[in-house]
Amino acid sequence: MRRALVTGVREGGIAEAICSRLKKEGWNVAASGWPPGNAQFSADLAEPQAVARLFDETGHVDALVTAHAHWTGGGLLETSVDEFDRHLAANSRGVFLLCREFVARLGKSEGGGRIVNFVSGPPLPGEVAYAASKGAIQWLTLSVAAEFAHLGITANAIDPGPTDTGWMGPETAQNIRARSPLGRIGTPDDVAGLVAFLLGPEGGWITGQTLRCDGGWSALPA
Repeated sequence: MRRALVTGVREGGIAEAICSRLKKEGWNVAASGWPPGNAQFSADLAEPQAVARLFDETGHVDALVTAHAHWTGGGLLETSVDEFDRHLAANSRGVFLLCREFVARLGKSEGGGRIVNFVSGPPLPGEVAYAASKGAIQWLTLSVAAEFAHLGITANAIDPGPTDTGWMGPETAQNIRARSPLGRIGTPDDVAGLVAFLLGPEGGWITGQTLRCDGGWSALPA
């Protein structure tokens, strides 16, 4: 049975929906979250040593989905050096280490492997550290795709746009719905379907892409 490692699992979030969808598709799923909660495994991905320990605990995986994110608001003048570094450590470096460990342990496994990372489209005013850390993940993903395509490893990034994972207040939700070209807010299940496609047999010809699963939010006029 194929096995996937999914990070960032929490109740009501995108990663939880991804786990549920993959299980329906026949995957064995290793779910990781932080802080420890309802996920099977826990790892603070801002700590470099946590990544190798996580893979030791999960064992062999055929696919990696990095859906975790550290986020605190703050514009250029309000964000401290420590908070900026924390975003880079958890988001950018965390994904770098996860991808590196995944590829190193996968080796020349028959059938290659799949990587799906999550990014957020700019501009993100008032979220400078988060934006910078997610931008780094986008270019990291494309570089990994180019470097390891010869091993049959695909790597893609997903930008889910505004997604209802419990963070929106009524006013925010109303504003997003009004601006959405399709007239609604994205759900975790919307994104989970794309992840399942990329990890499935039909997604094997897609690599090195940043896919926007946002209902036209980034491309179409509201």
